[in-house]
Amino acid sequence: MDINNWIHSIPGGIHVLFSIIGLATGAYMLLAKKGTKVHKRIGYIFSVALVSVNISALFIYDFNDGDISIFHYLIPVSLFFLIYGMYPMITKSKKKNKLVKHIIGMNGAAIGLWAAGATELFVRELSSGLTKNELILYSTIISVPFAILITISITYNIRKYVSNNSKQN
Repeated sequence: MDINNWIHSIPGGIHVLFSIIGLATGAYMLLAKKGTKVHKRIGYIFSVALVSVNISALFIYDFNDGDISIFHYLIPVSLFFLIYGMYPMITKSKKKNKLVKHIIGMNGAAIGLWAAGATELFVRELSSGLTKNELILYSTIISVPFAILITISITYNIRKYVSNNSKQN
């Protein structure tokens, strides 16, 4: 892997740095105990990293001959999941479904970042010589398992944490 293939500019360097922070903190949030002070602090670091990744992506156009690429179109999706997951917690919402929204949003944001990272790795390192249609096909094949993983993770966490809260109340 050639670092020059990843970083072409200051926004590219910022993008890579915050991607690594987001991948690490997102993985931690998904795997560690939920609701702790550490979980909350890491969650805020993840949120800043994901916003930084998305903003820096607006200045990177090397995938598609200088034009907007699929990654740019997914910025609103990424930010939607982040806002959907963080808003009920930041506002200290009293609604019963706040935990469900948090689980859906944060799982979508964290695993979505991993999906984007895997697809970007493929595009930058393994796609040489592929046609545009092949590139789209393989990127879709890479992304589908992540979409399934998001669904499984959301379902698991809702059953584990929301069902437990309902039984305690």
